[in-house]
Amino acid sequence: MDKDNKNMKFTINPKRLRYILDLYKLSNEEFLSFLNKDKTRNILTQEDLNQIINQKKEIDISLLKRIDNIFEQGLTWYISKRDLPEKKGSSIFFRKESFNSDLNFESKKVINTFEELKFEIQSLSNFINYDQERKIKQYQVSDNPKRISQEIKVEFNKIESKFIQNNIIQKPRTERDYIKNLIRIIEDFNIFIFEFIDRKRLEEKRISFNGFFINPNIIVIKRQQHYLRRELFTLLHEFAHCLLGVEEIDTKVGEEYINNLNEIEKWCNSFTYNFLIGKYDSNIDNLGYASEENNFHKNKIDELYLKTYLSRSALYTQLRIRNKISSEDYTKIIDEIISSVNNKRRREREQLEKERLKEIGEKLFIPSPKPIRSKLFEEILKINYFQGNISEISLRNYLKKIGVSSKYFDEVIF
Repeated sequence: MDKDNKNMKFTINPKRLRYILDLYKLSNEEFLSFLNKDKTRNILTQEDLNQIINQKKEIDISLLKRIDNIFEQGLTWYISKRDLPEKKGSSIFFRKESFNSDLNFESKKVINTFEELKFEIQSLSNFINYDQERKIKQYQVSDNPKRISQEIKVEFNKIESKFIQNNIIQKPRTERDYIKNLIRIIEDFNIFIFEFIDRKRLEEKRISFNGFFINPNIIVIKRQQHYLRRELFTLLHEFAHCLLGVEEIDTKVGEEYINNLNEIEKWCNSFTYNFLIGKYDSNIDNLGYASEENNFHKNKIDELYLKTYLSRSALYTQLRIRNKISSEDYTKIIDEIISSVNNKRRREREQLEKERLKEIGEKLFIPSPKPIRSKLFEEILKINYFQGNISEISLRNYLKKIGVSSKYFDEVIF
């Protein structure tokens, strides 16, 4: 950057600064803490901030970049004089006060990215006269979730048969295949589903949600490398929120027992459980009280695990909900399940390290995980690209936003 650019001064739009602080529920002090982090001296004081807010002080490019490193809105966003949209229409964080998740700052940024993507999808759909209206009925909490799950499963089975017949999907051979197929089926109802992969290494930056639903038709689920059935449960749980038309951000979604759940969460969990247990729910009903004497029905639970796509945690949670296991025994078993998964993860890491050490003088290539791609979104991108509404660069940027490498550009458009 040349000297003239370094000396450029900018006036922050105070409405935009206040908007972004309100969006993330950051006080002035918290904002200053972010700005001054890792600095030996404060680069901005409370007095400086007051002057900036009152437009009595300009800032240089380095400070503008530091602000954008926090919020990642683009440098011109903070100085633009253009009016912002009405708050409740722009973000779930203005529409709801609390969520079923204790969200850290990184999680809020990811959610805001998909909220912004929602408006971009609306624009892209308008360009090609694509009707985004969802093609599935909206339900009420007063509707029986078990009955609704059975009705929708019948519809899903019809679509699955048609898709397999037309080679759109293949019969699932793995749990991951089943999740992919389910996403394709749900998207047939004009509901966009995105899988998010958390690539952050630092614990304080790890994403703290498992999934969320944003009205009218956006579902995002976090990739669960070692908990595929949790990811599946999350997908259907957020779909249940979509059926009710109730926005939510979730961390725990029915795999573990939680006291005092509200009626909406109970409905979504019940819908998901009944969808996945299907005809085998009577097997749970017929089980007696789980205790040491019957080894906590572990053999029966294992049988149901193999016959359904429910995790052992979700199955034991049903026993807890139906008061067929004590709170103490339930907690102990859940801890054992978590410990077993963690041990599996450790063994896999150790195996990867052994394979790496076997590579003498060669670098072991371990491919990074790829998200399940939204075929519905890709189709809208593809049509817009061929109609000249967006450039190749724009299309690649859209793919990057949803965590898809731009190297899949050819695969998307052909």
